[in-house]
Amino acid sequence: MTSTHHKPLCPCCQRAYAATILSGDRAAADTEPPPKIARFLLCHSCAPSDVERALAAKYTGSPDGASVHTGTSNNVPPIVWLLTPSEIQSQTDEILAETKSNLDSIASVPLSSVTFANTVTKLMTPPNYKTNPMVCAVKFLQHCSPDPDIRSAAQDAGKRLSASRVEGRMRRDVYERVKAFSLTEERERLSQYEKHFVKSALGDFERAGLALSSGNAQKLRDLLEQDAAVCSEYGSNLGGDATKLYFKPEELEGCGDDFVKERLGKDKEGVCTITLKYPDIIPIGTNCVVAETRRLVAQAREGPAAYKNNLDLVAQGITIRKQIATLLGYASWAEYICSQRMSGSYATVDEFLTSLETKLRDAGKANIATLLNLKKTHFEELGIEFDGKLNAWDSGFYNNLLLKRDYGVDSEKIREYFPLSHVVETTLQIYQELLGLTFTELPVGTYWSWHGDVRCFDVKDTTTEERIGHFYLDLFPREGKYGHAAIFHLVKRSQDHAAVDCMLCNLPPPGADGNPSLLRHTNVVTFFHEFGHIMHGLCAEGIGNSTRLAKCPRDFVEAPSQMLENWCWQKAILERLSRHYETGKSLPDDMLESMLRAKHVNVAIGSLRQIYLSRLDLTIHGSDPPKDAQGLQDLVDELRPRISLMDNPPGNNMLRTFGHLMNQYSASYYGYMWAEVLSADMFATRFEEEGIMNPQTGMDYRKMVLAPGGTGRIMDHLTNFLGRKPSDEAFLKSRGIVS
Repeated sequence: MTSTHHKPLCPCCQRAYAATILSGDRAAADTEPPPKIARFLLCHSCAPSDVERALAAKYTGSPDGASVHTGTSNNVPPIVWLLTPSEIQSQTDEILAETKSNLDSIASVPLSSVTFANTVTKLMTPPNYKTNPMVCAVKFLQHCSPDPDIRSAAQDAGKRLSASRVEGRMRRDVYERVKAFSLTEERERLSQYEKHFVKSALGDFERAGLALSSGNAQKLRDLLEQDAAVCSEYGSNLGGDATKLYFKPEELEGCGDDFVKERLGKDKEGVCTITLKYPDIIPIGTNCVVAETRRLVAQAREGPAAYKNNLDLVAQGITIRKQIATLLGYASWAEYICSQRMSGSYATVDEFLTSLETKLRDAGKANIATLLNLKKTHFEELGIEFDGKLNAWDSGFYNNLLLKRDYGVDSEKIREYFPLSHVVETTLQIYQELLGLTFTELPVGTYWSWHGDVRCFDVKDTTTEERIGHFYLDLFPREGKYGHAAIFHLVKRSQDHAAVDCMLCNLPPPGADGNPSLLRHTNVVTFFHEFGHIMHGLCAEGIGNSTRLAKCPRDFVEAPSQMLENWCWQKAILERLSRHYETGKSLPDDMLESMLRAKHVNVAIGSLRQIYLSRLDLTIHGSDPPKDAQGLQDLVDELRPRISLMDNPPGNNMLRTFGHLMNQYSASYYGYMWAEVLSADMFATRFEEEGIMNPQTGMDYRKMVLAPGGTGRIMDHLTNFLGRKPSDEAFLKSRGIVS
């Protein structure tokens, strides 16, 4: 690969280029802040492609990818980024070839000569797993690149890698070697830790159907590839959505002057442009007085015209998964998935959800009655005839109105105290203090990024100064970017490099009038929660974070982050997190106390909604799933009112946008409630008792809960941290369900 010749760099870029790239370290860059030379911040008067390519390949210290310079820079994440679709395709070809070669080398070992090193070890970090940074380089940008061609190439790479993982699990010759090793004397001499990986490798092959006949094994392979393709198309429909709604300013009454001003005349004169991104739809759902506007937004997001053919794709996906489960000898996809989780079985999850629903139902009915009475009063004030029911598009608005009127909680006023820059800075300070870590932000211009908004941090253990990893923050919405909030584990730890994580969010951007990005308290909680996932990914130690055979169970993975949400409801922490964007003052005591009093207002219907979504997930992945889109519609129309106590609007179906069920959370959404119960127990038992910023408790949490990753039994780790087995008592008490 060679660079195109351009005219010489201008003085500012030449200085930065020499200081931060050619030097191989940050010494020169640390003396003075470098000019902004990231991809979208170049001066544009010289050779941006040369500078950009040097940044993208900086980990190797080479502008063109070849190691021709004297040193490498470990201060940047260990990723050599790819800048063109052809590079992505070529590197994907190389990864797939290396993956096949790795499997072939295992298969070539005589059955009488198998060892842990020549079989299981090679399956722990295959070339197509995230311990290889090039896996991130070829597929991650599908979620966030501003360039549609790059997104398309990365998406194609992701499909090919997924297919290769399916193919690898279908290699009977490799399975036979692992099976043979499991019967050797060497296996008996392994530590419990190493035995985990033997058992995990065997289970991985057997769940992929290698106990099946050759014909059924091929059928299974075809089904897995079909499922991956369906999920990919579903995700593309979500990420590529460009829906726009247009409302007159008076139709957005209650959303605030700034909200209207930022969207007025954006595409059409005299009307406001509204997308289906969270910064648009959440303020409308909670603040817009005009019920018809709220209804139209809900319909655009869940109605028959929403997200192309996504409902049909869900029907296809669940049919394929049921066939997979049947081939593998399971009654349903839900049973197949639960058998691999912390829960252990569908029956355990069913009992868990039924018990919670029963305990929450009466409180949920009371919550609904409260909101319905408030709606009646509000309609009387407006001189509108009361329709006698609480519609799906009413709940958010009247919940917010209840907080304002009865608890003095004004979400819009509270936003003024949470400028994003302060929230991010303070959140990072809190995590550093709690977990014994040190974060150092890399100067702009010393690393490559896919967009000028992206920030990058280096993470080290405060005591030992050992590198823990890196993380990126990409916080604002834009066209083509992943539309929700999520953490992507880009690179897993290996003996050669530390881990790398990335947060993709869609938080409100700075205003066009120059005002900073201001967050609702719910946004603050979201950021705190998602950052907890980064800590979970980076703090997993040793091979607990460096092998595909040791993944944290999906129904526990939310627990650490959900526990950390509690910090956003502590007075001392809120005083630190808040700072008025104009006066610099923290939240006044009266506003703070109102927020804390209102924390669990209508918590029962919120929890019932989560149970409804969990039931919906498990039912469509059950033993008799709906056969088509109409069957899915009938199911939603039946389950939603029965469990969440709220009717489903005619024709609306949230499965069109329920992306969790078309990725790794299928038959696993219950994990949010499961984890919430565990998180409440961890917080109440240790942090409430010992101090929310107690560094020793924080270190116990880091070492006992986060560090093991997916190795061992999560129940054992939790029991060790709690001093007993978990219970739901703390959850029910914290929600006011029991005294």
